Amino acid sequence: MFLSLIFILSVAAGPLAVALSPPAFRSAIGQFTLLRPIDPAPGTVIYALDGTTTRLSRFRGKVIVVNFWATWCRPCKSEMPALDRLAAESNPNQLAVIAVSIDRDSATAATPFITAHHLTHLAVYLDPNQGLGSLNADHVAAGALPLWGLPITYVIDKEGGVIGYVTGAAKWDSPKATKFLGYFLKQTAP
Repeated sequence: MFLSLIFILSVAAGPLAVALSPPAFRSAIGQFTLLRPIDPAPGTVIYALDGTTTRLSRFRGKVIVVNFWATWCRPCKSEMPALDRLAAESNPNQLAVIAVSIDRDSATAATPFITAHHLTHLAVYLDPNQGLGSLNADHVAAGALPLWGLPITYVIDKEGGVIGYVTGAAKWDSPKATKFLGYFLKQTAP
């Protein structure tokens, strides 16, 4: 009887467990890591290329794809066009695709890179002090998102919770990415 109960529970939990997990999504080096519990995204100020400031809370009500990159990062260079295409093809009322440069030279380094790679749809921000996302353990302890390497992309839900991340260059303009992000777009109401 005990084994029958376990079987019934496992069969009953099977579809539910699948419904609670996003579709698998991988980058060139890793799989999307779901974070539990879901913590709020940092409220750190980031800078637009024109020097104006914003925070991730500005995008509340949308799923946010936050990619951290640097001009000196070779895999970042290969990933940026896919992020640009994702931004071009997405509904901006539902999905915000932003790229946050951690270059110390800030706009001086990022602007020529963006021009050279013809990135016209991607919202680019600067975090030269690594306050939003950091490679430095001290900053992470102070509330920054840990950058386990570059590139790394975090997904933030419509309520501002950090859902998870994927390290490495990913094909953000692929059908798998569309299915993966579609899962989160359907999860919560704005």
